[in-house]
Amino acid sequence: MKEQNSQLKIGIVLNYVNLVLGGVVPLLYTPIMLKILGIEEYGLYKLSASITSYLALIAFGLGAAITRYLIKARTEKGEEEERAVLALFIVIFRIVAVLALIGGSVLALCLPLWYSESISAVELTRMQWLVILMAFNTAVNFIASPYISIVNAHERFLFLQSMAIMGTILAPCLNLVALFLGYASIGLAVSSILSTILFRLLFWGYVRSSMKVKPLYKRMSKEYIVDVVSFSFWIFVSNIVGQLYEATDSALIGTVPALATTGVAIYSVGMILCGMINTINAGISSMLVPKANKMVFNGASTDELTDTGIRVGRIQALIIALFIFGFITFGREFIYFYAGEDYAISYWVAVVCMIPISIPLVQSFFLNIIIARNENRFRALTYLFVALINVVATWYMMKWIGVFGAALATSIANFIGPGFIMNWFYKKRIQLQIGRFWKSLLNIYFVPSILAVLFLGLGKYINYYHIPYFIGGICVFFMLYVSLQWLFIMTDYEKELVKGLINR
Repeated sequence: MKEQNSQLKIGIVLNYVNLVLGGVVPLLYTPIMLKILGIEEYGLYKLSASITSYLALIAFGLGAAITRYLIKARTEKGEEEERAVLALFIVIFRIVAVLALIGGSVLALCLPLWYSESISAVELTRMQWLVILMAFNTAVNFIASPYISIVNAHERFLFLQSMAIMGTILAPCLNLVALFLGYASIGLAVSSILSTILFRLLFWGYVRSSMKVKPLYKRMSKEYIVDVVSFSFWIFVSNIVGQLYEATDSALIGTVPALATTGVAIYSVGMILCGMINTINAGISSMLVPKANKMVFNGASTDELTDTGIRVGRIQALIIALFIFGFITFGREFIYFYAGEDYAISYWVAVVCMIPISIPLVQSFFLNIIIARNENRFRALTYLFVALINVVATWYMMKWIGVFGAALATSIANFIGPGFIMNWFYKKRIQLQIGRFWKSLLNIYFVPSILAVLFLGLGKYINYYHIPYFIGGICVFFMLYVSLQWLFIMTDYEKELVKGLINR
């Protein structure tokens, strides 16, 4: 237990190191990439990625089941049963990888049916190659999924976060090498494959040599298959919804000749900035998956689950609020320096998507609870219904007000589904104390709201497009935010956690 707590604490520290790198590295890398590729080539690359991302659905939601069943097997029947379950998932994901390759080839052949009127024949051919390469990359990720999950199940956060840090640094470096050699978007796809293979081999070696966990193929636990499929089905439905939210907007934008690859590029930059919040949250959330499973399996009360959700949610809210309100204040100037004036609309795309998406992010521990309790059905059906409405709304709003319309439709859908309906479900079905949860978090947003109004007002007199003022403004905003939150908002537990992290 002591070692697990140490791993968790060190993992959290390394997660924040990775967050800093994840913010600094793109600042240096992305403007160079955008300049070399150009807006149309970048749009083509992101459109290809959006199309290929549908291949993730082939896994049928099994990815979310691996960690749960590995922990369940070890807790209930011991290490040998865990090895048997690992063997089962390895075989399953090898089959899934083959299906991904076949699916990628089919998608590549079908591209002319969808995009022949909006992009040129030369771009279409390049897009087909991109989809095939990205499908291969997806297949490699599938093969490695069981090994990554068992590292997470054993709470080896030191290794997990070390690999994440290495990936944050190495992947952009390989991309830049490919770009400077003149390989453009195809080079980006190939470099992604190389980095994926490297890191997956490292995970495989770590599991076999350091953890000394070997799959037991002789007695694969086939008894789990029915249970796993039943559990994974609603995760699969949720994944469909995720695709409808995350990838369909770009796919639809690409079909409109007036928008096409340029519109996809502008939308993608906005969503990348919005996605940084997911990155900020994902490191903490992933490390809490084992904790949520153990609390559920050990029969934790709803009071205990709510208390843990509040502690985690407040920490996540303190970080996410800084990012969102900081971006609202300085986002226009940031995009100007980051991507160029051609991407100005990306600011509004990012802002309207950031605000509603923060709701499920600060409640990510509650999501882990319903997954551990295998009660994901309501969430999946709710998200599916709202996402289908979002697709229709996106199509019409996109034609009315362009790229911003697609973002606005998605934002409204996120308020309705992940926001209002899921909070009702957490309260009524899971019996969590949602009123107490939001009351505990509400005061966190007071300080950044006041600061945003103040600094936006100062923007009428201070030119933030002048780099010294821009950097100075961000630094003052940050220092005031940290100071005021520390003095008036943060609890003793949160202060002690920060002190502990700094000391460590």
